[in-house]
Amino acid sequence: MAEALHRRGANEIPRADGGLENLDEEHAYWIDDIEGDVPKDFSGTFFRNGPGRQRIGNTTYGHWFDGDGMLCAFSFANGRAHFRNRYVRTPKYIEETAAKAIRYRGFGTQIPGGLRKNFLKMPANPANTHTMWHGGHLLALNEGGKPWKVEPSDLSTVGEFTYDGGLKAGDVFSAHGKVHPRTGDYINFGAGVSGIGLTGPKPCLTIYRIGGDGKLRDRQQVPIATFPFCHDFALSDRYAVFSIGSIVFGNMIPVMLGTQSISDQIKFDPSITMKFLVVDLETLTLTKMFESSPGAMIHCGNAWEEGDEVVVDGMFTDNFRANKTLVDVFNPDGKFGGGTYMRYRLNIATGKMTSERVCETESEFPTFNTVWAGRRNEVNYTACSIKNGADSFFNGIQRITREGDAKVLALPKGLYGSEPVFAPRHDAKAEDDGYVLEVVYDAFKHRSELQIYRADTMTQEATLKLKHHIPHQFHGHFTQQVFSEVAAAG
Repeated sequence: MAEALHRRGANEIPRADGGLENLDEEHAYWIDDIEGDVPKDFSGTFFRNGPGRQRIGNTTYGHWFDGDGMLCAFSFANGRAHFRNRYVRTPKYIEETAAKAIRYRGFGTQIPGGLRKNFLKMPANPANTHTMWHGGHLLALNEGGKPWKVEPSDLSTVGEFTYDGGLKAGDVFSAHGKVHPRTGDYINFGAGVSGIGLTGPKPCLTIYRIGGDGKLRDRQQVPIATFPFCHDFALSDRYAVFSIGSIVFGNMIPVMLGTQSISDQIKFDPSITMKFLVVDLETLTLTKMFESSPGAMIHCGNAWEEGDEVVVDGMFTDNFRANKTLVDVFNPDGKFGGGTYMRYRLNIATGKMTSERVCETESEFPTFNTVWAGRRNEVNYTACSIKNGADSFFNGIQRITREGDAKVLALPKGLYGSEPVFAPRHDAKAEDDGYVLEVVYDAFKHRSELQIYRADTMTQEATLKLKHHIPHQFHGHFTQQVFSEVAAAG
């Protein structure tokens, strides 16, 4: 990384790519380099997950999605903040760390050695996309396999997690499950196969319901027409809404034979329309399907019901050019960007669908106060890509109301942001009574910091500066629980 910084000109603003360099060390310390004051009227743990390394030995992984999962935990108690990071000890991480070489296939990574090394070998689960605390379990999630359970107090790995065998062989479990505030159930899903037909395997979505006690209560399969890149869904009070888009997997025979990766075969097919599947949460069966123009909604926001309509927020794209950027993250073809913030209205009674653009700013990672999940909320937050001459990655934060009134905060050039996550104040009553937590990478210093904003005004309360960088991660989760040693010391 130092060499890369030396290569740029004196007046050149560094790109975000340095934030993808490995963090091989695991840390645990109280943060004492702070600008401003950590608010004392909130407490809890802010977990984040994402690839902690993009290189093993002298070899770079073939896709950003293939880096090994590294959890971070920012813990807050009595105005103090503690940081910890730790890798999830999957077989991939353990064996490749020992060998200092690639030993597993990935979404876009092949094992060196050609067909002989890759034949009939499935991609590994790097447990690197999201995290969830529910039912007494902290899970590291990636839809390429089952969850991995992690000890919340020190982030040590417990092991692959199946809900006492409720997740069967071949089941996969999405990175984007949702907790229903009214029932306490955790709803998740995975792409699967419901059987073999005349034309081959029959694709489906397997939908899971996990009770508040951490027990898997129900699972059902919903048939679909194609094998989609279905990453997320939206949750209203009575429905789960899945976007089955135009990003699809092509000919998987070369992948199975080992001659190509999944990334080689994933494509945007403009002949395939985007469909919304509305699934009843009581029965986990399909209620209605809606069809739209070609496109995809990789990340969803909130959803709620207004009469016969289900309203769904999400980030729309009409291409998958981003995959070229993700294949070689240190020599990206383009930028790490976002999509168009859209709102869809799905009328269950008439089958009519309408849509509208919510705001003009290119956005990704829509988040909100999850206490309002499934009911109409007034405020959302997104990561933004702003054209300012240093827009190789997300470089702003947006607070946007349901009516589309947006407040966009641009980060200084050379600083790059991430998914903003809401954390409530103690005894919060209003939806935006709390704070927005944003991890920011400073490309000049090759260090990261946690910025804390008031959620209602987006005024900055504190900047917590780490002793190192955090490689750009994907998603975060906040719980008001503080665990063991941090709670005791705090």
